[in-house]
Amino acid sequence: MTREDPFYELRNLDNPTTAAYLAQERDFMDRLDGALQASRDEIIQEFRARIPEPDESYPTRRGNYEYFTRIEPDHDYPIHLRRRIGDTHIETVLDENVVAEGHDFLGISGIAIADDDQTIAYGVDFTGEERYTLRIGKLIEGVISVHEEIPTTSYGFVFNNDATHLLYTRPDEAMRPDTVLVHPLGSDPTNDTTLMHELDQRFFLDVGRTKDREFLVITASSALTSEYWLLPASGELGAPMCFSQREQGLEYHLDHINGTFYLMVAHEGEEYRLFATQDPQTPWEPFFDLPIDDRLESFEVTPLGLVLQIRSEDRTKLTYVAFDRPTNSPGIELSGNNPAITSILLGNVEPTATTIRIEETSLGLPATLHEIDLVTLERTTLWQQRVLGDVNTADYLTYRGYAPSDDGVQIPVTVVHRRDAMLPVPTLVYSYGAYGESIDPTFSTMRLSLLDRGFAYAIAHVRGGGELGRQWHEQGRLERKPQGFHDLLAVSDWLVSRGIADPKMLCLRGASAGGLMVGAVLNLDPHRFRAGILEVPFVDCLTTISDPDLPLTITEWEEWGNPTESETIEALMASYSPYDNLRAERYPDLLVTTGLNDARVSYWEPTKYVAKLRQLSPLTNVALKVEEEAGHMGASKRTEIYENEALVQAFLISACTTLESNEHSDSPGDNSTTR
Repeated sequence: MTREDPFYELRNLDNPTTAAYLAQERDFMDRLDGALQASRDEIIQEFRARIPEPDESYPTRRGNYEYFTRIEPDHDYPIHLRRRIGDTHIETVLDENVVAEGHDFLGISGIAIADDDQTIAYGVDFTGEERYTLRIGKLIEGVISVHEEIPTTSYGFVFNNDATHLLYTRPDEAMRPDTVLVHPLGSDPTNDTTLMHELDQRFFLDVGRTKDREFLVITASSALTSEYWLLPASGELGAPMCFSQREQGLEYHLDHINGTFYLMVAHEGEEYRLFATQDPQTPWEPFFDLPIDDRLESFEVTPLGLVLQIRSEDRTKLTYVAFDRPTNSPGIELSGNNPAITSILLGNVEPTATTIRIEETSLGLPATLHEIDLVTLERTTLWQQRVLGDVNTADYLTYRGYAPSDDGVQIPVTVVHRRDAMLPVPTLVYSYGAYGESIDPTFSTMRLSLLDRGFAYAIAHVRGGGELGRQWHEQGRLERKPQGFHDLLAVSDWLVSRGIADPKMLCLRGASAGGLMVGAVLNLDPHRFRAGILEVPFVDCLTTISDPDLPLTITEWEEWGNPTESETIEALMASYSPYDNLRAERYPDLLVTTGLNDARVSYWEPTKYVAKLRQLSPLTNVALKVEEEAGHMGASKRTEIYENEALVQAFLISACTTLESNEHSDSPGDNSTTR
């Protein structure tokens, strides 16, 4: 297939043309910022007024301490704290504000504290590129003495029980963690030994430790296949032992307690099943059969049994399966049956704990932390997210509905709006629809500003996600990817037909793969929507997925298909790629974001999309916000997060209160192909 790309040169950040074009877009964004400033400032003040300062998380016990975080007034980052069990003295574990001094961005890949309660490791990234420098040291009376640094690491790292060695992962040039190394503490990191190197470019490596702290674990996983390797967590590490060699299409995940391995296993897109074995070399025995409508997502081992995170039809559900239950008895449900409420299994980090923590939340319910005693099944509410100001959460109504798609399948929709809203109202629809990821309803204090201005907010749980299990994902990936686009259109129609959404003020929002979703749907019917928010959107998907030298491309082929080997996939992706299918007609008002250091969706994808749209449709109101010091996850500073979300809301409010078309004569660029 021959394709012309007049904006291909924008891939080169060193190109003067690229620099000039981005400068024009920044100037235009500054002018838009100025026009929306009063609204933005008002919304930011509302954000801050609802959040308690200082704000603390509820403590979690680990070893001899309980750990929690605090955000202080006027600080951009959390402070990680702890206190010894039975003591009131609080000591600092890590103050991210101190770490971030002198930097415009800070990413932390994780914090690991060894079983000696003193040895600590954490990874820092000051660019947003997601390549971390591991810092290793001692934590004594709230002071970290950094003794060692290991550059260019990825997310995974774990200490052995003796705090003598650290296992960590290192990414390749394509951002794939392909190597696991072991670092003897106190030695030169350049001499670290490679424990495993993954040659298959579809696979990522990660490291961890089993719940009972018996084994260190190395995981090799692709989108469809997984493999585990084990090492003793105490004493001599030795060589990794393979638990069960990889078999294409076979996924399994394991943990260990009471001398037994427990596994969730799935083959070729089937739903997960539970198994148990004491010896990896013997056949795995079925452990518990789920009801036919239940789909397993994850599990937590405890000394008394397993707690399962389940999808039951389209709701989240938690089930306790005791080891001493009668044969063939059902599990004990720990959650309610409201599909609009998300029940989340948080677990418990202590291997001997006989309690389990869960969280419940919804679009209208602040996050609520519960602890359940697995002996008595008594539930204790430990904490609820605080919301300050004159907010009464009872003023917001949230519910689940079902929209018939083009093939008759019912698509779940979760909706929230004020109870006193005079429907129909302006409505923002959020969607993702990829990788089997579920977009479950959760509470947001920032979203209240939009709801209080008369908006409804809806989540379209389209196929390609995981809201109805693995089959829901299968029905929206590879050759079936366009089904998710039709699902989103169906949800939009349903919101209008039910009198919830004003058809003249229907807006879409999506990020990354969700940005592709929004872009593809806008191409199908740009006149149906009033505005769109595309955050770090994967809009030039065909170009990117055809280039195996770009970060993550090869690993993505199992989700999207490989257009370099399949003419079917190439033609299909060409038919829905948002960039390739832009049309010479007016689109809704669009706000598009990107980060110059984004390693997942390179800055040039959103940039080219905006440039091409400006050329094809000069009357479309489109703005590109470029984050200079950020990557795929966006800004890291709390103040910048507030500012960016306030910009989105002010943009939507402006679009829905100005229905008359206005041509932006000061849009950057002209109709030439050099911009």
